[in-house]
Amino acid sequence: MPFLRLSVGRWLFGSERLKADWPPTEGLRSFMLLTGRVHIFRDSNGLGEFLEMMPGSIFGEQPFRMGDEEINDALGGAAHCEEPSIVGILTTEVLEAAFADRVYGNPRIAQKIRHSPALQRAVLPEPDPSKPKVELEHLSAAQRVEVFESISSAVRSGLDEMAKSISVLHLLPAEPIFTTESIDESVFYIEEGRVEVQADVTLIEKPETRTPKRTRIHVLVDRAEKLAGNSIFDKLDPYVIVKLGEYKRFQTPVPGRKKSSSVPVNPFFNYDGTLTFNGEEEITFTVMDYDSFKSDDLCGSCTLRVDDLTDGWTGKADLYRPKSSVNMISSSDSDLMEKAGKLFFSVKWDYETFNPLIPPKQKSWPDQVLFSLQEDAIWGHERLMLGKVWMKALEGAASSTNYRLQLQRFRIRAAELKGTDDRCVVLKIANHRFLDFIKKSQREKAFLQACRLQALDDKQQVVKHHIVELLARWAIEEQTEQLRKGLLGLKAEREEAVDPGKFRSKYRGVKAHIYVRNASNLTSGGWFDKLDPYAIVRFRGSKEEVRTSVLADAGGDPIWDSKGSVTYHGEVALEISVWDFDRYNADSLLATGVVQVEQFCAGFDGMIPLSIAGGKGKRAKKQAMTLGDTIGFGAVAEAAEVEVVVVAGRSDRFPAVLALWDVVGVVLVLSTRHAWHSAGVVAGGIITSV
Repeated sequence: MPFLRLSVGRWLFGSERLKADWPPTEGLRSFMLLTGRVHIFRDSNGLGEFLEMMPGSIFGEQPFRMGDEEINDALGGAAHCEEPSIVGILTTEVLEAAFADRVYGNPRIAQKIRHSPALQRAVLPEPDPSKPKVELEHLSAAQRVEVFESISSAVRSGLDEMAKSISVLHLLPAEPIFTTESIDESVFYIEEGRVEVQADVTLIEKPETRTPKRTRIHVLVDRAEKLAGNSIFDKLDPYVIVKLGEYKRFQTPVPGRKKSSSVPVNPFFNYDGTLTFNGEEEITFTVMDYDSFKSDDLCGSCTLRVDDLTDGWTGKADLYRPKSSVNMISSSDSDLMEKAGKLFFSVKWDYETFNPLIPPKQKSWPDQVLFSLQEDAIWGHERLMLGKVWMKALEGAASSTNYRLQLQRFRIRAAELKGTDDRCVVLKIANHRFLDFIKKSQREKAFLQACRLQALDDKQQVVKHHIVELLARWAIEEQTEQLRKGLLGLKAEREEAVDPGKFRSKYRGVKAHIYVRNASNLTSGGWFDKLDPYAIVRFRGSKEEVRTSVLADAGGDPIWDSKGSVTYHGEVALEISVWDFDRYNADSLLATGVVQVEQFCAGFDGMIPLSIAGGKGKRAKKQAMTLGDTIGFGAVAEAAEVEVVVVAGRSDRFPAVLALWDVVGVVLVLSTRHAWHSAGVVAGGIITSV
């Protein structure tokens, strides 16, 4: 290699005015700094920013390549000596002379590669079907040499041509392979030692495999039997209140309100109500006796565990009420109660099977050793031949689990063998050189089929075994974390409440589809002038409204089943008003109700209490029967509209039942995190499956 001693201030290369020692040339060249210090300038005139070169650095005016390998050198427009230096010049001729021994080494490399089991289908001729199949791993070394000597001249020529451009990499234990390009651009043959293929492994939960979550409960109140409280002077007018948790409830109509006589002690209700479920533990059924002149009387009640009511449950529950008198001190609370009949009902559940708004669980493990390659093994040929199918085959190893697999950042390093420091020798082959060899062998289809089998049968099974181990470790880590927090065996925490401020901002300008179902126990009117009620629903301060039809002579229990839509502009409340239509005079306001944004932004099915118009107060006992109310918002995928579902019964004496639904019939109700619930259609205020 030619070299030159340079004093301080000399220019190695640059523009003509610098009078550089090595003027520009058309051939490939680079410089190697042996001693001294050199500055590389981007500008060819030696101005501006510079990069300092130290002994051992390679630099030049343009990238320098030797065969398929690119030298990792520094590029610039001018080079200046900052102190006395010795610089050598690298040219193609110099490197060819330095690696002249490759002329003798290439045939050895070609002979070594052709014995690789991974290349059998590309190297060996098609086996004779009339003869027994030969298993190379069962043959001796001499027999294997004899088999491989039968390869065709095209294969020999292809191997010899490919061997001329192969780079030999010598690695120390645990040393990775560093290349200027991605390792996906090359095929690697392990000549000596053992290497490990590493990757970053990520497991992401498949949302569709989550355990279905109960979102709504449908309760069909069928009938009651042998209710207590009936007498000759006061016949029963029963109705049922179903309460879930503290605030969610609905109520059946009073069967005898529209008849001249009361119903018997075995009334039929046949009423279907829906309540949003958010992890409540108990559901309460209360049967009351309606009274027009005084407080309603308790007929009986019962409380059941929600977990005992499975999907499709049908049966009966015993009702109890306090005894009218106690003549002696009882030893237990059960002695204070008496049986009050039976209530027959059935239960169905809506389930949320997929909720894209809830982020899936995922965990990553960096630098996982996926494959251990022994001598004569090859890495990269399957990926090269199969393309995207190769990665899909590996990630398909998780198809039988509840997780999706992602493999990223593949790396190759020499294995670290305990107690030894043996080196590892790897041959690096450029992709286009390897493909040329496969085409020249004229066995491309057979080799492609072999790659498919190796990817599916061998590589995929190895990855699958690794996934099983990672999932087991993940489960142990989660259990350990729960034990550390003292949460093992406890139920999951309730979802966090929705921030009303964020809700008002996020859903501003969307459409709310409103379904007004019915009201119960409206007062006013008389024997000769029954109520002609209608309802108006609007957001507070908005001019848009949903107005139901007028029901002539409907009385105090109207059923509208009316729908409409309004735009939500971030209002803080939803207002409901019930009116009595008058053909000749001004309409009379019967009752009003309000649902605050803090209530309807968190998800709700339940009761909306109405107040008597004009400030008239209710009796204290009636007022105590009223429950709080909430509301639920939802959204359709890839749509800007919000669906609201409000299910409310009577509020003491003046309740209204509302439900907001999507015009196309698909309802997706969101929980407190705006999680999507199971799809259904609204039919008379009842969500049924599609």
